[in-house]
Amino acid sequence: MLKGKILLYELIRNSRIKNRLIVSFLFLSILPLFITSTFTYQKTSEAIHAKSSTYSLQILDQVRNETNRENKKLEYLSDQIMTNNLVQTNLINATKLDMHSVMDTYYEVNQTFSGRKLLDHIKSLQIYNSSEEMLYDLGYDQLKEEDISRLTKMIAEYDGNDVWTHVTTKNDVDCIILGRQIHSRENWLHPIGYIFIAVKESFYSRDIYGDVDMGEGADLFILDSQGNVLSARNREIQVGKKHENSVLIKQIVSNEAEGKRSFSITMQRNGYLAAYSYDTSARWYLISMIPEAYLNKETRKVLPYILYVCALCLVFSLLLTFIISTSISKPLKLLTLNMKHVADGNLNVSIKDSNKDEIGFLTGKFNSMVEQIRNSIDHTKEEQNKKREIELQMLQAQINPHFLFNTLNSLKWTAMLNNDVSVSSGLTSLAELLRSTIVDKKELILLRDELKNVENYIVIQRLRYGTSFEVEYQINERLRDSRILKFILQPIVENSIIHGLNPKENDSKIIISAEELGAYLRITIRDNGKGMDEQQIEKLMESGYKDKHRLSNIGISNVNERIKLNYGEEFGLTIESEVGKGTRVILMMPLLGMESMDND
Repeated sequence: MLKGKILLYELIRNSRIKNRLIVSFLFLSILPLFITSTFTYQKTSEAIHAKSSTYSLQILDQVRNETNRENKKLEYLSDQIMTNNLVQTNLINATKLDMHSVMDTYYEVNQTFSGRKLLDHIKSLQIYNSSEEMLYDLGYDQLKEEDISRLTKMIAEYDGNDVWTHVTTKNDVDCIILGRQIHSRENWLHPIGYIFIAVKESFYSRDIYGDVDMGEGADLFILDSQGNVLSARNREIQVGKKHENSVLIKQIVSNEAEGKRSFSITMQRNGYLAAYSYDTSARWYLISMIPEAYLNKETRKVLPYILYVCALCLVFSLLLTFIISTSISKPLKLLTLNMKHVADGNLNVSIKDSNKDEIGFLTGKFNSMVEQIRNSIDHTKEEQNKKREIELQMLQAQINPHFLFNTLNSLKWTAMLNNDVSVSSGLTSLAELLRSTIVDKKELILLRDELKNVENYIVIQRLRYGTSFEVEYQINERLRDSRILKFILQPIVENSIIHGLNPKENDSKIIISAEELGAYLRITIRDNGKGMDEQQIEKLMESGYKDKHRLSNIGISNVNERIKLNYGEEFGLTIESEVGKGTRVILMMPLLGMESMDND
């Protein structure tokens, strides 16, 4: 089951969204309509069948009552004949009959028929004694001898009860015959003869139920319990023979056992609604067969309208499905195409979609994503350019010729005038700076090594400014083993000496401190010099700002950019200064130990 669901899911996912929408929309719209129409049509047909069944059963019961009344008349007539004194006497003394007794019997029986309209339909009336010898014959037509024998056997099989069945007279007239056993009035258990009254079958099929209207093409006929046709108004149904559909009587018996008096049956590929009414006295079934075509005639008139409505709904659904699927697939296709362009490296794409649905929202996010990627790439390119520029500056960093000339000139005059060891000290510091700047290519160095570079630079600057300023270090010995970017403190100290301190004052001071703030390292360089205003600070922080009096082309802005490029935008350099009160520069960076050393 799970595997089947997975396969179905994969099949759906491998089909186009537009096709999925069309199939699902048609399935969810047309299928319910089809089911509803079919259900309505079926229920309407069932309702018509139920009403037709009820109607046909009512008519059948009325016809059955009518035939039963006519049968009762025959039974009453036969009762009068059977109980006649002369008939009783002559049947008991059948062996002693003479012509006079027979004529008297004819007279008595004929008197019984006097003034009865029923006589018009009676085709034959015969009385036989127990030896099947005829005592009386009405004289219109006669029964066949084989029928007399058959009827007496049937009466015996029915334990002397009345028999209603079909016979054909000697003149080939189809009749429904009543066969009864005549008993002695003195001893009712003693049979003395038989009476047979044959009525023309047409009396039933034409006069009793011939005009009964049960619908176009409907048949009405009488069957006995063996399936023999006793009467039928449809001349195509052969009277006196088994019904052409042998299953009919079986279904009647089966439905009768279930208490159903109507059912559907197929005959000669045509459907019929069959209903029956059982006559307990005659022991036959009065049956109606109404064609399904007639019953469904009205509903079939509605069927074209149902199909017409379904067709209109189908067209409307297809149109609506196409519009909705296009409203989804078209922007998705455009979005997919632009994504392909982006994947191919073309970021100059933008989709115009101001709609408020999910695809419009997705399109807006796509445009924002492309814009962010474009900005990120531009920013990365800018950062890479800056990094390459800084690296180039670091690689090309050379001692400023003007600075070198002044320094060497000062050393020369100092050596000439004072013959002092400061010349040696200055030259040593200069050599160390040159080595650290040009020879040593490490990007990360120990804080203590960076402080040595600062000290060498200060030794050189003292040749120019003398001892007019002091430098104080407030750094824990453990922090001196942390690692920082090379050559980031010297430019700041240089800026304090050149632009911050006043050479005419002897109390100028620079303080370099470092402290650990969790995972961060904060280095502060402050002086008590002249200070700066906001414009001067902004100028120092401008990228590309250069000063010919500096040792190298690496300025404060360069230091700030190097820190951000290497550690991130949350780190960097800040300047706090006030005119006349000095300047404080704060550097924030991660606290890195020995394991973060870059040996390149």
